[in-house]
Amino acid sequence: MTREDVHLLQQNIGRAVRLRCTDGEIIVAKVDTVDEGDGEIIYEMLSTTDESKYEKFDRQPAYLIHFHEIAGVEPVAD
Repeated sequence: MTREDVHLLQQNIGRAVRLRCTDGEIIVAKVDTVDEGDGEIIYEMLSTTDESKYEKFDRQPAYLIHFHEIAGVEPVAD
């Protein structure tokens, strides 16, 4: 993940972004927190290309992903 990706995430807190992960998964997520110190993001998942990796819940939980797991970030139109 580049410095520009981190900046894009920070600008989109509370909004949806597309995270391209290093394992090929693509996540559309609402960004809650960007922690540069720990190199991680807390987000609410809106959709994923690999639903089998996640447990199903009655309400949407928050997830954590580390910067090194993200290959790229793109904004999602509202």
